[in-house]
Amino acid sequence: MFRKLKYIVIFFFLIFTIFNFYNSYFVVRAKASDFFYVGGKGIGNYTFIQNAINNSNEGDIIKVYNGNYTENIVINKSICLLGEDKNNVTIYGENGLYSVLIKSPNITISGFTIKKSNVGLLISGSDYNSCNITNNIFTKNYEAIRIINSSENNISKNIIKQNLHLGIVLYDSNFNFIYNNTFIENNKVVYLGRWSNYNIIFHNNLTYYNYGIHIDYSFNNQITRNLIKNGDFGIQLTSSKNNNITNNYIGNNNQIGIFTSSSDENMIYPNIFINNNQDVSKKTRPPDIKTPGFEFILVFIAIFFITLVKKNR
Repeated sequence: MFRKLKYIVIFFFLIFTIFNFYNSYFVVRAKASDFFYVGGKGIGNYTFIQNAINNSNEGDIIKVYNGNYTENIVINKSICLLGEDKNNVTIYGENGLYSVLIKSPNITISGFTIKKSNVGLLISGSDYNSCNITNNIFTKNYEAIRIINSSENNISKNIIKQNLHLGIVLYDSNFNFIYNNTFIENNKVVYLGRWSNYNIIFHNNLTYYNYGIHIDYSFNNQITRNLIKNGDFGIQLTSSKNNNITNNYIGNNNQIGIFTSSSDENMIYPNIFINNNQDVSKKTRPPDIKTPGFEFILVFIAIFFITLVKKNR
């Protein structure tokens, strides 16, 4: 009798669990995203993107009509921000560090031109991961995209051109996916700096640059199937190892196709090298790095010793 009762209890417990899962799943699925509209001529549309963000909730979708928007945007909830046409929806950052600041995970931004800012788009923080930055234009910023201590972001199908300093820069950021982007006329295209590991840079087009891809103190990254041509230095590694640089087309570089400095145990073949001044160069000596105020310290030491000698006379 007791065994039958036990099985009955277990049976009803399983039914109850399945019912709760089923009910919770479809309640969540049934909650449709709310839509917010910015610009355009619709009644009740917002004038500023930030106002629409402030009134939205997690999972909502904000659609932005063609026009110019001069504002610094902070996105602090997981929403989808969509521009009508990336060639005609432009965000100009005001006098601040960024045009768009990401302060939440799972954000999608697509369909915008972001220009004339210090940093076009900034993600900074270990809690702000898994964002999707796709189908945008970043132009005439000092830096297009900066990611600090953030992981599993997808940066794809963007046009990143004519940025003064950097296209995409990562610091202490892992497992990011950078693919199918077009980079034109940037000073330095992609920089993986200081402990940016396990990132994938795949199938991008890089043209007209001073430095194409620079891996600095970073490990276990995959650089593959990229077109890297018509610049000065194609790929540079400094104090980095266990990176795979394979199946890239590296051509028409005025200086060096792949340049490594104090970087061992990297795989840098097979690649296609065409018409570079030098295909591969390896430097074993650590790079010359001076700390800020180095010259001042030398002068101070010299003055100290001169004073000490005078006192002993």
